Amino acid sequence: MHGRLKVRTTAEQQEIKAKERAKKLAVYKVAMDRIFSKRKSGELDDEILKITGQVLTENPDISTLWNIRKETIVKIKNTTPDLVDNYVSKELTLTEQCIRVNPKSYNSWFHRSWVLDKGSNIDFQAEFLLCDKCLELDERNFHCWDYRRIIVQMSKTPLENELQFSTNKITKNFSNYSSWHYRSELLPRIYPSSSGDTLLDDQKLAEECNLIQNAIFTDPNDQSAWFYQRWLLFTKKETNSTENSKNSGFLSVLNDELESCQQLRDLEPNNKWVILQVCELLRRIDSLGNKKEILQLVSQLTKVDPLRRGYYAYLGSKIEEEKQKKTIP
Repeated sequence: MHGRLKVRTTAEQQEIKAKERAKKLAVYKVAMDRIFSKRKSGELDDEILKITGQVLTENPDISTLWNIRKETIVKIKNTTPDLVDNYVSKELTLTEQCIRVNPKSYNSWFHRSWVLDKGSNIDFQAEFLLCDKCLELDERNFHCWDYRRIIVQMSKTPLENELQFSTNKITKNFSNYSSWHYRSELLPRIYPSSSGDTLLDDQKLAEECNLIQNAIFTDPNDQSAWFYQRWLLFTKKETNSTENSKNSGFLSVLNDELESCQQLRDLEPNNKWVILQVCELLRRIDSLGNKKEILQLVSQLTKVDPLRRGYYAYLGSKIEEEKQKKTIP
C-alpha cells in the first residue's frame, strides 16, 4: 500500500544475503589469485601487503597470508633496513585490527609477537595497553596472556609490576583463574623459599594464604582460589611425614589453613571444595592420626558429589595404603 514501508520476507532476505556472499566470494577469489601470482613471481612488495591486509581484516585466520607477510617483511629488512620500522608499525596496526575482529585469533597474536622482534623502536607501553583492553573484554584470553609474557620479557618489565597487575585483577574478580595461574608463575621467581618445604618465603606465604582466605570466604563455590591454594600448599613432593615441616614451621601454616577451612565448613557443611580441602590438609598434617576423620570426609564427598565418587574412592584407598606403609616393620 502507498506510504507503507515494505517488509521483506524471509525468502527475500535469504536471497539478498546469498548475493552478498557470492559477491564477497568473487572478490576473495580475485584477491587470492593475485596474491599467489605475485608470490610465485617473487613480487613481495607493498601491493601484496595491501591485498593480504584487506583479506585478513575480514578473516584473520588464514595462516598462509600471514606467512606471506612475514616473507615480505624479511625481504624489506634485508634490502632496505632503514624502512623496516615503518613497516613494523603498519604490521602492529593491522594485527590490532584483526584482533578486534577476533580477539582469540592465534595467527594475529603470533604474527604480532613475531614482528616485535623485527623493529627497533617498539612502544611497549602501547603493547601493555592493548593487553589490558583485551583482558578487560575476556580475562581468560590465553592468547593475550601468552603475548603479555612475551612483552614482559622483551621490555624487561620488573616481575614485581606484573605481580601487582595480577593482584589487581584478582581483587577485582576472585574468579580470574588465568590471573591466579600467572601469579603461580611469578611468585617463586620473586619470593623463592630458602627451604625445601615451601615454594615461597614465610612472609609471602602468609600473605598469599590471607589472599586465598578472602577469596574462598567470598565465594566458596568458585574453584579458582581452591586450585591456587592446592598449588601453594601441596606442590612439593609428598614425603608422607611432617618432620621437615615441623622444622620449617610449615606444619603451623597447614594447621592455620585447616582451622580456617574448618570455620568455613561450619558455614558451608556440604560444600565439596571445603570438605575436600579439609580432607587434604588433614592428610598432609598426619594421615595416620587423622585417618578416621579423613575417611568420614571421603564418605561425605561421595554423597555431595557423586559424579566424582571414583576419585574419592581412590583418595580413600590412598589413605589405607599410607597406613599399611607405616605399619610395615
